[in-house]
Amino acid sequence: MECGVREVPRSGSDHIQAPSRANIVNPARLDHVRANDVCMQCHSEGRPLKNPIEGRTYDWPVGFVAGERLVDYWKFEENKLGEKTFTHYADGTAIKNRMQGNDFVQTQIYKRGITCFDCHNMHGTQNNADLIRPADSLCLTFHNGKSPNGPAGDVVAHTHHPANSAGARCIAWHMPKVANQIADVNVRSHTFRVAPPELTEQYGEPNSCNWCHKDKDAAWARENPRKWPEVSPWRMN
Repeated sequence: MECGVREVPRSGSDHIQAPSRANIVNPARLDHVRANDVCMQCHSEGRPLKNPIEGRTYDWPVGFVAGERLVDYWKFEENKLGEKTFTHYADGTAIKNRMQGNDFVQTQIYKRGITCFDCHNMHGTQNNADLIRPADSLCLTFHNGKSPNGPAGDVVAHTHHPANSAGARCIAWHMPKVANQIADVNVRSHTFRVAPPELTEQYGEPNSCNWCHKDKDAAWARENPRKWPEVSPWRMN
């Protein structure tokens, strides 16, 4: 199917009972925006633009069908930079669970055509979060010393943490567990930004360093990287 052609929508139960290409919309056959919309219809926080069911407001994109444009049915929850809300930290990172889409659309990798299923398999895998490969292996496939967007040198030199330690993991820095799920169980940010300690000092927002180094404070997390020989003090400011 070409990107501009819409498949016939069917219910999920039809596909479960008799899986075939004819009764499901395959995101791999859509352009990257509409492909990601299939996931973001659930994995985002927002408000429906249409509420045709007895005038009631629902917390899902009423009328949306996979393969269509989610923006025609759903408005993402807005945030103002510098202000913390029920849904967002001051820097725009999601606070609540199931807001991966709100985070992801802010990223360069979304703008460059990466989709949710480039990392996740919706049918399930043995890896955490149904990743197609273990997290670090997946990240380093694209972000490595041989690519222009990879870390300079090896992972140990890049992170200043021992190999195979928690601090040497890509997701510890770029995907800290700052989104609330239930009780003390949190899910990972999908902005892929390193949350610096300055956010903690200015806005009380969790940062990547202290998420692991809980015995330290944000001032320690801010000053410690200044000792790294390849770090420019002006960049740190």
